[in-house]
Order: sequence, then C-alpha cells, then structure tokens
Amino acid sequence: MATERNPYEQRPEGENVIRMEMQQPSEAEATFEVDPETGEITVDLEGSAESIEVEVNMNAGFYENLVEILDDDMLEEIGNTVLDKFEADKDSRSEWESMFERGFDLLGLKLEDTSEPFEGAATAVHPLLIESAVKFQSKASQELFPAKGPVKAQVLGEATLERQQQANRVQNFMNYQVTTQMPEYFDEFERMLFHLPLIGSAVKKIYYDSSLDRPVSEFVPIDQFYVSYYATDLRRADRYTHVIYRSPVDLSRQIEAGMYADMELPDAGVPSLSGMAEKMDTVLGLSPAGDNDPQYVLLEQHCYLELEEDKMHKGKTACPYIVTVEQQSGQVLSIRRNWAEGDDKYVKKMHFTHYRYVPGFGFYGLGLIHFLGNLTMSATAAMRSLLDAGQFANLPGGFKAKGVRMVGDNDPIAPGEFKEVEATGMDLSKSIIPLPFKEPSQTLFNMLNFVTASGQKFADSTEQVISDSGGYGPVGTTMALLEASSKFFTAIHKRLHKAQGDEFKVLARVNHESLPGEYPYDLPGISEKVFKLDFDGRVDIIPVSDPNIPSNAQRMMLIQMVQQIAQQSDPGMFDMEAINRMLLTTANVPDVDKLMPLKKDAVPLDPMSDIMQVMENKPIKAFPGQNHDAHVQFKMSFLQDPGNQGNPFMAQIGAALQANISEHMLMKYQEQVEGLMDKAIENPQAAAQLAEMADPEAFAQAIAAQQIAETNQMMAQGGPQTPEQQMVQLEAQKLQVEQNKTAAQIAKSQADSALKQRDLDLKEQKIVLDAQGQGMSEQMKAYQKEEDRNSKRVLKAMDVLADLLKAQENNDLEEAKLSAKLLQDVIKEQGIK
Repeated sequence: MATERNPYEQRPEGENVIRMEMQQPSEAEATFEVDPETGEITVDLEGSAESIEVEVNMNAGFYENLVEILDDDMLEEIGNTVLDKFEADKDSRSEWESMFERGFDLLGLKLEDTSEPFEGAATAVHPLLIESAVKFQSKASQELFPAKGPVKAQVLGEATLERQQQANRVQNFMNYQVTTQMPEYFDEFERMLFHLPLIGSAVKKIYYDSSLDRPVSEFVPIDQFYVSYYATDLRRADRYTHVIYRSPVDLSRQIEAGMYADMELPDAGVPSLSGMAEKMDTVLGLSPAGDNDPQYVLLEQHCYLELEEDKMHKGKTACPYIVTVEQQSGQVLSIRRNWAEGDDKYVKKMHFTHYRYVPGFGFYGLGLIHFLGNLTMSATAAMRSLLDAGQFANLPGGFKAKGVRMVGDNDPIAPGEFKEVEATGMDLSKSIIPLPFKEPSQTLFNMLNFVTASGQKFADSTEQVISDSGGYGPVGTTMALLEASSKFFTAIHKRLHKAQGDEFKVLARVNHESLPGEYPYDLPGISEKVFKLDFDGRVDIIPVSDPNIPSNAQRMMLIQMVQQIAQQSDPGMFDMEAINRMLLTTANVPDVDKLMPLKKDAVPLDPMSDIMQVMENKPIKAFPGQNHDAHVQFKMSFLQDPGNQGNPFMAQIGAALQANISEHMLMKYQEQVEGLMDKAIENPQAAAQLAEMADPEAFAQAIAAQQIAETNQMMAQGGPQTPEQQMVQLEAQKLQVEQNKTAAQIAKSQADSALKQRDLDLKEQKIVLDAQGQGMSEQMKAYQKEEDRNSKRVLKAMDVLADLLKAQENNDLEEAKLSAKLLQDVIKEQGIK
C-alpha cells in the first residue's frame, strides 16, 4: 500500500471504542445526533426494557476518506488539478531525466556487438562509474546497517532510570522491527544505496499497512517521484507526487479494505513508462508483458487544498491533504487529512525521506553520473582505442595484387600454418602489402591511467591510502592522509546519517499512531514488550552509525594510534585490556568475550593462592588487614628463586607479581601512617594543636611519615626488629615528645607567674604612693602590702597546682612528684597555712 492509512481501521475490538450499556426503549423511538467535527454520536432512547450495546468510534472520523462527503464537481476539479500539476512537474525535469538515459549506457551492464567503425570493434565500457557505485553501496550498507540493528535511542533531558529504561525498550523494539518484523527493510535500503550514488537522489517511504498489521518500508525510484519545480526540500514543498502501479487484484483488495473509494474505473492497461524506466529496461534487457500484466497507475499527491466542506478545515486558507487519483480516468479515489489530530497549526506529516548524495542547485542531488560521466566516456574511448590497436597489430590487414589468389578462404593464418598462394611469376612480397598498423600507444595508455586515477581519487581514495600505509611512517601521518582522502565520503556519510535518522523518526511516529497500549514480541532467548507511550517524544531515535567515522578502516587506524600511544606511555596510564577489546570488536572478531573474558573482582587470598591466580590470568589485589610483610617476602622469594628464573612463564607473571608487591608495600605504609594519625587524634592536646593548623591532615601525615622514616633508619642501623619492637619504640618516642611538651608548658606557666608577680609589685608601689599622698597611716600601708602579697602567693600556688593536674593526666608520675614538691616548698616558704 502506498498512501497514509487510517491507523484505526481494522483494529481489534475494544481499542479506541466506547461501549455504553443502555436500556432498550419499549417503543422503537430513538434520536441520533452526530457532531460533524468530532464524529461523536449521541443516542437518546426513551422507555427502557432490555439492555442493548452501542459502539461509538470516537477517532475514525478524523482519518476517514473525504471522497464520501464531497460532490462530484468538486472531485472532478480536484482530480484535474492533480493531473495538471503532475504533468507540469514531470515536464520541468524532462531534460534532467534525459541526461540519466545517456548515463545508463556508461554502466556497462549490457553485452553487445557492433559493426562500427568496423566489424568486431571493441564495445567494452570502462568500469569507473559502476565500480564507484558498488563500492559506495558496500561501505554505506556496512556502516548504516550493522548486524545488531541500525537504531540507537538516547534520552532527551534528564536521564532518569525510568527514561533510560524507556530508551532501551524503544531501541530494542525498533531494531527488532527493521531486522525481523519488516523483512523488506534491508532489501529496499540496499536498492536505495545503489540508486543514490548514480543519480544523486533517492526516496524512502514508511507507512502503516493495515493488511499486514505492521509498518512497511518502501524504496521509491526517482522516476516514480516528482516534486514541484520551486521546492528545495520535502517539508517546504507545495506538492510532491508518488506514482504507484497497482494490479486490478491489488486495487480491488484495497478498495474492499476501505483504502480507496469504490469508483467506476476503466479497464487496466499497459502503463507508459518514463524515459528513465524505459532506458533501464533496455539496458537490462527487460520489457513489459503486454496485455498479460495490466496495471492501474495511481498518482498519490501530497498537496495543500482549500476544502470548505471539511469541518476540520476550520476556515484555514490551505491545509495539507493526501489525494490519490487514477491517472487514466482522473477519478479521485481518496482524500485524507495529512496533519495530526488536534494540531491547530496544521503541520504537514512526513511519510517520505529524501536521501541526497551531494546537495545540488535545487531539490535533486548530484550523483556520480554528473561527476564522473564525462571521465567515464573518455576512459571508455581510450580503452576501446587501445584494444582495437592491439587487435590490428596482432592481426594486420592490407592490400594484395589482383592476380594473387589464396587457396581456400581468407581466414586468418593460425600459428604455425602456411597457406598456398597462386602467384605464378609474381614477387609475393610486392603483391601483398600490409598496412603499417602501430602497437597500442604508450601515451594513450598513460592517459587512460591518468583519467582512471582521477576518477577513482574523486570517488574514494581511502583504500589506496590504507594499502600504502606501511610506507607512510607513524600512525599520525597515516591518519592525516586517511582523513584528507576520505573527506568526500565523510561528508556523504554525515548526510546519510541525518537522513536515516529522519526515516527512523517517521517510523517512531507510525509506531505511536498504530501500536496498541502494550505490544509483546519475542527475541532469541527472551520475551520483550514495548508500550505505545514509549514513543511519546521523550526519546530521541538516531542511527547507531558514527557520523564522524565513515569506515571501519578509519576506525581501526584510530584504535591503532591509541594503542601506539599507550605502548609509549607510562604503565597504568591506559587500560590496555579495553584498547585490545576495542580493537578486536572493530575488527569484527567473533566471540570477543570468550577470547577476553571480563575479569572478576579480586578477593583476599594467601600469597601462594595469589600466584596461582596470576598463573590463570586472574586479577589479584592487596587488601587492608593482610600481612603485607608476609606477602612481600613470599613473592619476592618466589621471583628471586634461581629455579624459576629460566621458566618462560616468569616473563608473563613477573610484572603482575611485581605490581602486587608494590601494592602491598604501599598499603602497609598507608596503614602505618593512618595508625599514627589515629593515635595523635586521640590525644586531646595534639588534636587541639592540629586544629589550629592550616592543613591539619597533611601536617599529621608529614609527622607520621617522619616518625616511620626515623624508625626504619634505626632498624637499618641496629638490625631488624619485630613489629612489636617497632610499636614499643614508636610509643617510647611518643612518650618522650609528650614529656617535652609538658616541660615546655610548665616553663611557660612559671614565666606567666613571674609576669603576674611583677604586675602586682607595680600595683603595690602605686598604692603606697597613693596612700602617702592621702596621708594614710603606716599601719594601713603595712596591712595592704601584706594582703597583696598573700594574694600573689595564692595565685602562684594555683598555677603550680594546675601544672600538677596536667602532669597527672599525662601519666607522668615523675613530673607530678616534682610539681608536688615545688608546691610544698612554695607553701613552706611563704608560710601559708
């Protein structure tokens, strides 16, 4: 089927249908009201007796065939308009089509003999044009239609889990559609890829076929698709026409299905083909079957009409419609609205996708016949001249005297054969004079090579660059040459990528219009399902191909460049396993997961088990809490064992074991630093000092690293120590540091007391002077002085007592005794009771 069909026709019962239970009236009286805009039917029944069921389809009215509501005069006017515009569009490109008629002769698809300029002259056609087209088809098919499917879905907006699952369902279902549910898609796609490079334009159509209950993909040859002269693209075109050939049987079935209106049509006949179609049939040796295969020619025109009779038109000047007309009789078979229901902007729905090889000066693209047509004719002429020259040089002709007669016929002389000649009394060398035919011209041969190389370079010179890549030096140089040589095809590949994305969006819209609420389907080994709401526009459907990398060869060169850089970089900077996996995948190596199984997460093991894991190419790792010294000592001994030095497997596992040893040593050092830092933080005084630092964590790590370095130095000087000895030594050093801190704090307290004492003396002198000035008595002065001194002694005693408490908190008994003795001396000296 070739028109946009009503997605609500022939649908299972219960979809888009409202069921209403009503009481049957006792009398056969009912009132019906039909809304002409929405198609709603209101039924008013009076007097109930029994229940009856009424089905009202709420959506079929919008997609109905409008031929039923238009009068004959209007239909005749529309039919004539469609025919006139079709003929005008056909005439506007007649010369454009004639160019392709001449270009098809350059494909060399027909075997023929000729008697011009002489019998047996060469008729070979240079394969420059057809070779370029076939290579393009092969490369584009591989890139645009991979084995796993060409569709990729990505989330628009925030990538929530729900939207990601929706994108996965859309991607899986559409790949299932184009690879399994729509078996014609790949064949039609490859037909399009063969026509595209030759002509420059190709058209694909996606529509829903209710008889198959699924979408259908169809390639529309350019000689069956006509666009208005001023159109530059399909979206802005005023009209475009699809020429459809239908047998009487197929047309009758479509009329019965409600696709077309049942009109009185003339008998089908042999349609008149376009010039391009006739030329292609001549080249391929095909011809119509005459009266044995009659066909109807339908013109499906997507255009704008002003239909006042259409209630959905709502006074708009012109709205998009799809009109189908039988060409011979001019009868209008269908008129359907071509905008989405509820769209108040009346935007035209797209059913066709235009692929262009190279954008031209108008709607139609430019192809290889435009670019290489003249070069192919020149190469063909040069090749035929060389062949004919070689033939004349091998079997030369000439003149012979009238009296010379050959016995037998004039067949060419076979190798080693001598023929009798009747030439009595005549000099045979003077009686037979061969013409001076030359060998094939070397200059002409060089010219042929130049023309061929120029054409191939224009079409695609990537293969030549790759074949000579061994002589270009570094991968970067080869990449630069490869990019420069493939710019032409890269631009074409981007246009194909964009057009294929547009085609997939049309298919997604058809799915949204035709799928039920939930659609289950089966894949190999699993059952899946997709929902109608999955195609709500929140997921963007794009081709899986990369628009920036047009060929697998270029992709291989990129990965090889990354591999070369990784091999020259420091170990650990690149993931070599990921690079090798990508390289194998790009090379289309089957079962990559079997060749390079994904590594499982490492688990804590003993040293011997670690070595066994490495032997089996399994990962190993150092874990916190392990005996790192034991792992390092065991594995170092294994590597240094003279009995293992000659084994070839040591070269394979040595690097992994060395890396694991380094990991254990680093983790041991990390645990020592963290242990010392934890003990420092547990000390409130040390924690308070660290809090005052700008970067306390870095300072604590530096102190811990210094302590570890001093301990290791002492071990190197005094011999090896056990871990317990190391911890005792570290604790002793820590105690010494705390003692030094306590002594410093006591000295600071004494200095503060001395300063306070000096301040009290100054105050005392001031009081004395003030007392003298006021005439105070000597007794009063002595009493005030004694009180101040007692207060001073009490403050000093309290400071010393505070130092004692601090010393006791730090478990420094010696300092506590010293402070207590100092307190007793102070009390005894001052006489405080």
